[in-house]
Amino acid sequence: MAGIYVCINILQLKDKKILKQLGISVLCVLGISAFFWMPMIETYFSADYAVYQEGEMATTESLNESGLDIKTLLYTDTKGDTTHVFEVGIPILIMLCLSIFVIKKGINKTYRKEYILFLVLGIVSTIVTIKQFPWGIFEDIFQIIQFKWRMLLFSNFFLAIICAINMDMVIKNFNHKDIIAITTIFILYLGLLIPFLPINSEIRDIDQYTIGEVTENKRNAIVGMGKGEYLPVKSNDNREYIRTREDTVYVIKGIGVSEEVNKNGQNLSCKIKILENATIVEFPYIYYPGYKITINGEEIEGFESENGFLATSLPEMSSSEVVVEYVGTNLMFISKMISIMTLIIIIVYEIYKKNKIQKEG
Repeated sequence: MAGIYVCINILQLKDKKILKQLGISVLCVLGISAFFWMPMIETYFSADYAVYQEGEMATTESLNESGLDIKTLLYTDTKGDTTHVFEVGIPILIMLCLSIFVIKKGINKTYRKEYILFLVLGIVSTIVTIKQFPWGIFEDIFQIIQFKWRMLLFSNFFLAIICAINMDMVIKNFNHKDIIAITTIFILYLGLLIPFLPINSEIRDIDQYTIGEVTENKRNAIVGMGKGEYLPVKSNDNREYIRTREDTVYVIKGIGVSEEVNKNGQNLSCKIKILENATIVEFPYIYYPGYKITINGEEIEGFESENGFLATSLPEMSSSEVVVEYVGTNLMFISKMISIMTLIIIIVYEIYKKNKIQKEG
């Protein structure tokens, strides 16, 4: 969608100033979101996770099953088995109807292309959520979104801009009284929506779950992991091992003994005696980058075991103190700093630009 927007404004890229602003904007977006995409790439290369395997996030069948009925977009049946509210809403529909008058009257040249593009994208993003829409060859490409109704997120974004422009065009002498009147109407409308919010008293509170609780069926939920798509492939394929594994340290290769195991959340300490070189010890943590393992204060390298858990290889040694803690990776820390610094730079720059405009004015 962003690509389409750039294409319809491609001629403006001849202006070096606009091209420069576009480049800076791209860098700002990458900088602010660095805390997410940099660790994601690191995780991708650190191990094989189910989320990157075909058919794990969603299938063509599950994507089609998530399609909505047309009436669901217009009306929420509270008497039925409602778990979500997909209703577009009366205010949005009313303001969209104003598009007929806005287009007929003539759209401001300043945002004419944006208006038409956003209106089309908003309508299309809504239509593709219904069951009857033939996704065809695009089904395999868009499986990553998991549910068709997630396209309503884009629909909301585009149509909100269209509705704002429509209001601006229709209401010429916009003053505080209009703001108060419109705000009051929307508050009342939101109040009317409260009965439509689904309430299920059978849903357990998160405190009642056992963190790490796993279901044997891959299509059922696992606490904190959706349906397990964010598990390493090895552990996702061997859920019974996760379900039956004791919350302690295992020696899975070689000869060794662990004792005084004390696990508290993401921190673990124990004493280990190794009787054979290259003994592999597995800890009760599913493998993700960011765990720090130390023996007698000296850090050693960890890796993913055949079961998808955190493990390490130890030489023959007498009783030693082993500590495992989750501290995150250096790249995680760096990415957060990049995001924070980018945000600070943007805020400082915007304040500077505003003050400069005021002085020149």
